[in-house]
Amino acid sequence: MSVSQRGRRPLPTGRAAVLAGVLLAGCATGDDGGDAAGASSTPSSAATTAAADWLETTYTLTCDGLVPGGLRATVQGGVARVPADATRPPYYEHYDVRVAGTADGDLDGDAAPDTVVLLECSPQPSNGVVQEVHAYAHTGRPLGALPSPRTLRDPGELPPVYDAEGLAITDGELVAAMSAYGPEDTHAGGPTVPLTVRWRLDDGHFVRVAPS
Repeated sequence: MSVSQRGRRPLPTGRAAVLAGVLLAGCATGDDGGDAAGASSTPSSAATTAAADWLETTYTLTCDGLVPGGLRATVQGGVARVPADATRPPYYEHYDVRVAGTADGDLDGDAAPDTVVLLECSPQPSNGVVQEVHAYAHTGRPLGALPSPRTLRDPGELPPVYDAEGLAITDGELVAAMSAYGPEDTHAGGPTVPLTVRWRLDDGHFVRVAPS
């Protein structure tokens, strides 16, 4: 089933920023999220219609675990800046959040177009970006979030990086194109090995589909 992919925006600091951010998630112990709702990324009531504008709504995200309690980011034009408590670990001043990509298709089997959103979070001051992918029903109801890219690596390896142009929903599966680190790759040079990971929604959780 072909799907549309909309809401694409270039990253604020380019591919190098994402590569620099793959180590950030393991460093956080604090919670700058206030009234946030944990790891679920939930759009505001303004986005709870079939015509939701994913570039103009409010998300709750953890920045891939940097803010365990979650932070709320109201994006305008696909971007938001969220203040942080610089007196508390991990001592960031703010978080820059961007909607990096979206894709539409039927994930939950009701024949209505659901949406997946790739969110990127850059804690400042730093030169890194971490990524999260969240899925929503056509009503705006959260369907779930993909496991962290950190779960896709072997011990001692750097996690793969999402391709913002590579999200798709095909035959009920969320298909994510990524780049993984090969044996000769370095953190400075970035990952070079193409990787496609497929996920299927199962009772509110995404389960990885084994390669055929």
